[in-house]
Amino acid sequence: MRVLIAEDHAPSRKLLRHLIKPLQNFQIVGEVESGEDLICMVMKEKPDLILVDINMPSLNGLEAVKSCKKMMSFIQVIFITGHDNFALEAFDVNAIDYILKPINRDRLYAALDRAEAFCKPVAGNEQPSIKKDLMVKHSNQFSFIPLDDIIFIERADRKAVIHTVDQKIELNEALTNLEENLDSRFFASHRSYIVNLQYLKRIETTGQTYKAYFKNYEETAKISKNKLLELQRKKAL
Repeated sequence: MRVLIAEDHAPSRKLLRHLIKPLQNFQIVGEVESGEDLICMVMKEKPDLILVDINMPSLNGLEAVKSCKKMMSFIQVIFITGHDNFALEAFDVNAIDYILKPINRDRLYAALDRAEAFCKPVAGNEQPSIKKDLMVKHSNQFSFIPLDDIIFIERADRKAVIHTVDQKIELNEALTNLEENLDSRFFASHRSYIVNLQYLKRIETTGQTYKAYFKNYEETAKISKNKLLELQRKKAL
């Protein structure tokens, strides 16, 4: 993979070079120190992957990446930064990872492995489809929840509760924000529920709403009456 480093902090660039150089499947094709230079270098080198700091001169890394994505939609991005307040925005541009400084080697290598897996050629030269994770912040840390494991999400007591196959995760996050980072398997069945259609087993009537039951899971979700037909159409696809 052709890698471009965008980082205005010289010691951080040196560390990234040191960590990436021994990896046979990765080649550093350039380094830049600003967001504007990042855009120019992406146009010139057309890298597979960019490692990007957020706070850089002239144009921050996040805005620069958005511009790069317009030119090369399949370019992979790993953010490496000292600030955690842009993590959700980073996920909106489908970043592979959001790594906080000081850089953890194992975390970086795991992210590089995911980027490499995404870029491997597949039959028919189609862009590969990988299982995405939902990046969330809770208990003062960022976690990655596989979308395959999420059964449904509900709003309860002003919090979002993510029901997975093996745990419940409470977040101080609006359902609408979480919904933006889910894929076509998920459906907002009710103002307080988002369900994973792959787990849906049956639907029962309960007054003016419907109750959704899931495979191998005891708890249920709600489906609004005016959402039922739309859900049925999506389920049939």
